[in-house]
Formats: sequence, C-alpha cells, structure tokens
Amino acid sequence: MVVNILLTITALSALALMEIGLGIQYAFTPRKRRLALCAAYEQAGSWLLLKLFEVARGFVIPVRNPHRIEIPPQCLVVANHQSLMDIIVLMRFLGGSRKPRFVAKQELRYGIPLVSFLLRKGGHSLIQRKGAAMDTMRAITDMALLCMQEGASPVIFPEGTRSRTGKLGPFHAAGVRRIQEVVSLPVVAIAIEGGWKIATLRGFLRNFGITPYTLELSGLYQAPHGKKEMVSVLEQARDAIATSIGQIRKDHGDATPV
Repeated sequence: MVVNILLTITALSALALMEIGLGIQYAFTPRKRRLALCAAYEQAGSWLLLKLFEVARGFVIPVRNPHRIEIPPQCLVVANHQSLMDIIVLMRFLGGSRKPRFVAKQELRYGIPLVSFLLRKGGHSLIQRKGAAMDTMRAITDMALLCMQEGASPVIFPEGTRSRTGKLGPFHAAGVRRIQEVVSLPVVAIAIEGGWKIATLRGFLRNFGITPYTLELSGLYQAPHGKKEMVSVLEQARDAIATSIGQIRKDHGDATPV
C-alpha cells in the first residue's frame, strides 16, 4: 500500500505540472488550434501516467482481439465502465489519430489534475446523470457535431455510470442514438475488466498492481440506421462485451458473475 500511496502522489503531481504547462499554452494559443493542443496533451498525459504505472508497478494492459477486429479510423466506441482509469486507457489505446471524444459525467469537470481540464476544454461532453434530458441531449449533440467536423471518434459508456461491483449494467440507447443521428459511424464494442477493483481511492491503494486490467475488442458493427437497428446493435454490443468479460474472468480464475 505504501508504494501505491507514493505512486498516487507522484502521478497527481506530474499531472498538476502538466496542467500548469497546458494552461499557459492554452491562453496564448489561437482558438482554432486549442482542440489540437488539448489532444496532444491527452496523448502525452495518458502515456506518462501509464508509463509511470508500468515502471512502478509493472502495470501493463493486455489487449485481446480474438475476432481480429480492425478499428476504423473513425468510429463510435461503446464500452462498459468500471473506473476513471477507463478514460485514460481508452485515450491512449485509440490514439491521437482517432481523436477520441468522451461522454463523461459532469462531476469530472473539476478536481482531477489535467484530466478535468482536458474534459472541459478538449471537445468532450460533460453531462449530469440526473439532469434534464434536454440538456443532456444538447451536450451530446454538440460533441457529435464536433466529431463530424473534425473526423473524431465519440466514446460512450452506455451503462451511464461506473460498475462498483463488476456487474455489467443495462445499456441505455438514448446517447448512442443521438450521436448516430448526427454522425453515422460504425460501432466498435470494447470490454474492460479489472477497473472495478481499483475504482475508489481505497481500492486503488490496496489493489493496484495486483488486480489484472484487460481490454478486449468484442465486436464491430456497421453504422446502424433507424431506431430499431440502433437498439439491435447496442444489444449485440452488450452481449459481446458480457461474453468477453466472462471469458477474461474465467482465464483469470475469477468467479465474479457478469
């Protein structure tokens, strides 16, 4: 636990220093170039954080691709959600060329060095989970329009919140449907396993470096058209993610139900 406490302090300090540098650059960068600046810091920050975790705790993320899926240059990514780490890992995994843009909760707007700044200023969508539906859809629409203009890839967690127990929740279609109405994209399903055991500060301090964390490419679907197709694709994506999580847990000897 002592190692993880020191690691947490080091990571937050590094991110805070990066945010100071970004803030200064952002203030003197022309408005039309600010999104590109934020995207560069997203990749640099996620690389630094994951490299720090690798050196200090041997934290390497296996990426499984049993179906040999090739991720399109621009796509809509749907994934299950277990911890804040999911955003950092997916930023790095998808890479700067796909310009991942996240639908995230409003609570992340402040409080996390660098990450919160990037979510506010980098073209992402911050929504209130219990806010007015109209405001939520407006925020998602704005992000989808930006993705269409930039050729960026929206990323959404259809469960709507993190799973604290590792149990896969129901997938909600409204956000996915709104994105697809604005910019029609193929859908990539990604399963994430292991984050729920390090989702809280206490869990991170106790379990980080011990708990495996794995990504699996679960499915690739053509861009759906119409409500019925969208709901069908989302159901298929959830089933595929559930299957992936179940297999990962089986391989790790974990009997936690999906």
